[in-house]
Amino acid sequence: MLKNPKPMKKHSEIQAAFTCGEAFQRTAEELIPMIGSTKVESSKAMSNELGYIVVCAANLAFAIELYLKTLLMLFDLKVPQVHNLHYLYDKIPRSVRKLIESVYETAWPDQVRQLHGRVAVTLAKGLSEKPRWDNYNKKQLALPDLLARSKDLFQSWRYIFEFRLPKHSSYQFHQFEYGLLWCAAEVIKAEIKVRLGEVRKHY
Repeated sequence: MLKNPKPMKKHSEIQAAFTCGEAFQRTAEELIPMIGSTKVESSKAMSNELGYIVVCAANLAFAIELYLKTLLMLFDLKVPQVHNLHYLYDKIPRSVRKLIESVYETAWPDQVRQLHGRVAVTLAKGLSEKPRWDNYNKKQLALPDLLARSKDLFQSWRYIFEFRLPKHSSYQFHQFEYGLLWCAAEVIKAEIKVRLGEVRKHY
């Protein structure tokens, strides 16, 4: 079993990263109720509704990024200077990932119920004809799969106004799985709080 690391001189940096992550998450959480009731039909006019989604996505993605980097610092591991959520998550010790994933598997169904089954929003930008949508019910909801799909969330949503037609599609898709990512943020945050508490005991 992986033991919690001994107290480090970088404790203030770790606490600062965690505190910032919590602040970004709170900002995102305030916008989630608006996203759940919004009906964005077009991104051509930057509506308030689309603006809320963009701000929520960028803030929630950055919160999770900071939480993952906080965990890496807690274990005195190198912190990659990237935004890729899946890459950062994969650097967390395996035993810790297994613990986080077991809690997430228990928590996400309740999160879905609280949001009345609506946990994601997808924006398609491209030609005028109707795009072909994926069947969301067939997606893998495990945490590693969620983070793999959302790995570039911070970049892709904060620059949503930019458009480049993909090579093999008539549409550029942006998906924000806000309900599941919110659950992931809560689970990772709880793990950090436990480990921060263990670190403080050594002082």
